[in-house]
Amino acid sequence: MKSFIAKLTLLTLAIVLVGWLVFAMFLPEYYLPVFPFLLAFFYLVTIGIHAYQLNVAKKDIGKFARSNMLTTFIKLMMYSIIAVVYIAIDRENAVAFVIVLMALYLIFTFFEVSSLTRITKSKK
Repeated sequence: MKSFIAKLTLLTLAIVLVGWLVFAMFLPEYYLPVFPFLLAFFYLVTIGIHAYQLNVAKKDIGKFARSNMLTTFIKLMMYSIIAVVYIAIDRENAVAFVIVLMALYLIFTFFEVSSLTRITKSKK
């Protein structure tokens, strides 16, 4: 878990750096003040879900597949609710928010899935 958190922290810092470059130099009019909070939310949710899935994988690898699908569904619904609430509050920046949300979702999900795949392959 320590290795996962260290790699996730590096990934998050890389996203901060890229986000800063993009929004400071190329697209400053699309910067959202909620971006740092959204990034922290993704970071914390990814750690929590990864820890839960590791515990399930340690106990029963067969149960892991069902748990993984359910966890992914719940995570996707949670992010969708956040998007709907934000869009209802700030319609003016809705497109920028959805693009940032989807980019973060794809980056963090890819990282989590690749990490879990390596762990479950070594368990078999």
